[in-house]
Amino acid sequence: MTFYRHIIIVPLVGILTACGGGGGGGTDVAGALITAGGTTGGGNSGNTTTPTVSLSASTYEIVSGDKTTLTWSSSDASSCTASGTWSGSKALSGNENITLDSYGDYTFSIDCSGATASIQVTVSDNDSEGSCTNPHSAKIKQSYIGNYEIPIPQNSFSDDHLKSIGFKDYGVEWIYKNFENRGDSWISDCTQEEYVKLMYRTTLRQLKDHGVTTAWVYNFGYWQDHTESWQLNHSRKHLSDWVIEFIAETAQDLGMNMHYAWQFLALDDQNNLLFPFDGQVYVDMSLLKKIMNTHEEHILWEADRLQQLGVTSMSADWSAMWVCFCGLENEASSSERDRLKSYYMERMASIISQIKGRFDGEVYVGEGIIWNDSRVFDQVDGVIGSLPNLLYDDEVAGANVELIEERVSEYVTQLYDSWTCNDNQPCWEYTTYQLPKVIWNMFAQSHASFLSKGWVEDGFCTQGTYDDVYYDDCMQWNVPTDFSAQAIFIEGMLRAIDKQPWFETKGTTASTAYWLSDTLIPDQTERLGFGLEGFPNISQSLRGKPAEKIIKAWYTGEYEQYNPEVE
Repeated sequence: MTFYRHIIIVPLVGILTACGGGGGGGTDVAGALITAGGTTGGGNSGNTTTPTVSLSASTYEIVSGDKTTLTWSSSDASSCTASGTWSGSKALSGNENITLDSYGDYTFSIDCSGATASIQVTVSDNDSEGSCTNPHSAKIKQSYIGNYEIPIPQNSFSDDHLKSIGFKDYGVEWIYKNFENRGDSWISDCTQEEYVKLMYRTTLRQLKDHGVTTAWVYNFGYWQDHTESWQLNHSRKHLSDWVIEFIAETAQDLGMNMHYAWQFLALDDQNNLLFPFDGQVYVDMSLLKKIMNTHEEHILWEADRLQQLGVTSMSADWSAMWVCFCGLENEASSSERDRLKSYYMERMASIISQIKGRFDGEVYVGEGIIWNDSRVFDQVDGVIGSLPNLLYDDEVAGANVELIEERVSEYVTQLYDSWTCNDNQPCWEYTTYQLPKVIWNMFAQSHASFLSKGWVEDGFCTQGTYDDVYYDDCMQWNVPTDFSAQAIFIEGMLRAIDKQPWFETKGTTASTAYWLSDTLIPDQTERLGFGLEGFPNISQSLRGKPAEKIIKAWYTGEYEQYNPEVE
């Protein structure tokens, strides 16, 4: 395909003869006409100028959803008008960002007082980065669809609704290294950097296509011991700084926002536990102070960096580590627990205040434990409200959207009562009735047991019990996949959120709910001690599942039937 760059076309304004004292023209090394001139008039000699215009693009071949920047300049022209893929009056010179979402060839033309220039930009369907092309397949097994009726979305959100989905909380470097260690052939055509860029770019484009306006990014890292706090080993952050920068830049190019959240990993850089931890950490005041010192120091560093990157929002607290304010051995008295709780909220309020002093974007809490506390609530732009699994075991087989909606509605009412002291509990010292806006977190895995029992590890194999049977190798292979269970849960949540009268809804998100490749069928080599991409089939990932189409309808108003490719 031939692409025309920096084209200058000059109209003839007269017949130039040798005796006319005429002007001339020339070409640069690329073959573009540079200048032109001539003389006209009834026997009188003189000089006239001829308008010229040039037009170029920052890139002439892009992928769907990406942008190119058109740049033009003219001379001796009085006006410019665009035609072709763009239109309207244009300045005599300037630049304009153009985003193209559909595959094909696009012609951009501009006319400046009779001088014209045209270029062609191609939108390719080839997902590639350098020599690296997408190696993953989105095929599913027919049985994955499941046993429940796929619901039809009932409504859609307005334009001011924050429409977010979060990336899976481990990066694609991990996936790449797993395939590299196995020696897959496609690795020879992909450097790690190419693969990382390709996976994040294609994922962001897909999220945009589904109406997502904010990509929610999670990160974590390993710590080095220090007297007053643990210091982050920046060389061992799960998502390297350049990856965060690439995600932020790519999201901006696509017209999307980025949210950043931090997970507190309870490991040092030698993979040793910082303190006893089994998903929850029991703290006394000494340990709590060190945790808060550590978090404050690091999250303020992140705030400075996110400000430089133009990130639009961040979480002030952390996820992935729950704190019990109950003493190191669960021995703390009621008054001591209140003292620990108050100290945590006081420190978190101070952290939020400091973040807002250096970060222009919005600040949220709710990744972890949160209470109605005016010191925190009066400062934040939103609170993340998580929605748990809410059915009993004997209700799972007959579950439907209406039942899910009913239970979520009951839960939201109970949450409001708890936060506003309507549940016969004494009010907290700092309780406020001026509640911030809520960002509802949609979270549902793709197996029916999630509806009552909750989350199953999906990133790798574990030993464990499922359906009263213990598996000492990889229990995940024994969890039946059911996309429809996730679909009814998500639709029921969204209906309840849409109708609830208690909170002002800022938006919705789905934490760690979008995996970074199209893969849905786990690899047969997924066993204890070795894995490639885990178990996307039973995971909370929405990608390639009916729930993704449901959320797209709520986010865009456009519903697409689920029509997967079956192996």
